[in-house]
Amino acid sequence: MTDRRDAQFEVLGDPPQTVRATEELPPAAIAEMLTAPSAPALLELLGITGQDHAELSALIGPAVADQEILAEVTRTANLLRACAGLEAPAADLGALEEQHNALQQRLVPGEGLLSILALVVSTSTVRAWHRERGLSTEQSWEVLADLGQQMRVHRRSSGRLGLHQLPWMALNWRGRLVHLGRLQFDLHRTEKGTRNERWVIGVHIPATGSLDHAAVEESLHRATTYFTTRYADLDTARPPGAASFGREFVCDSWLVNPLLTEELGAESNLGAFARRWERISSERSDDGAAFFVFGERPPYDVTALPRRTRLERLVADRLADGQGWESGHGRLVR
Repeated sequence: MTDRRDAQFEVLGDPPQTVRATEELPPAAIAEMLTAPSAPALLELLGITGQDHAELSALIGPAVADQEILAEVTRTANLLRACAGLEAPAADLGALEEQHNALQQRLVPGEGLLSILALVVSTSTVRAWHRERGLSTEQSWEVLADLGQQMRVHRRSSGRLGLHQLPWMALNWRGRLVHLGRLQFDLHRTEKGTRNERWVIGVHIPATGSLDHAAVEESLHRATTYFTTRYADLDTARPPGAASFGREFVCDSWLVNPLLTEELGAESNLGAFARRWERISSERSDDGAAFFVFGERPPYDVTALPRRTRLERLVADRLADGQGWESGHGRLVR
């Protein structure tokens, strides 16, 4: 079953299905990685820049000097680096959140520091998986640099160093997320346990600028090319009537809402994006809209939300008058 080994990993399957770390790292190795002269450059490769870089760098020494914190960072890093691939489970960072944040208060108020440090030192397995499935070194680091992006999102909403999106980052370190142009894509099974179970491509919209129609189209095209080339083995077990693998996309987002097309216009970037999707289902998501549009987390005052743009007025007014906002589950076949 195992096909290739090196000093750090075993690669299972042909084509590769899983990459596993062959041994756990001890606390001394984790401490050495975090304090090495190369550590500042590693943080930059992970997208951690500016004030986040400076504050995190200043906390590394105190973190590794605290034996209990170092032990927990080590345990979490080994969970993250254990395996990556098609069936690899994501490390449950959410279950560790309360314990991590209690320990963090010894060093600095806030949340997410221990998970950030664990993520920083646990990239080797996921990068090995990326290589096995055809991502270049540059593309691999672009995917993992989402850590820095999520830290910037956290700072915009909280004003401090930290990380809220723990399950998202664990998903990323599992290896099935790629960043191709404007959009991110994750590979996952849908309709699990039914006769229609199949692999689909999830679409995600990082908060990195406008949703230009041409940029979205280019990203979707690149995704089809990448997945049909590098994951061609997943097209062999499609249920009858299913779209070809690599051409079926799904999106769960506050942006999958026809109000964006109706109120902002089909020619607008957001309206055009919303119009792409066949909305299969929806659910109330006021807090999601408040976060993605205004950077607000509960509790917040809906009457005080800014109304500087058409989008802000649309969302703020619906939150204030009780109509609320619905996020949609959309499907797109190309």
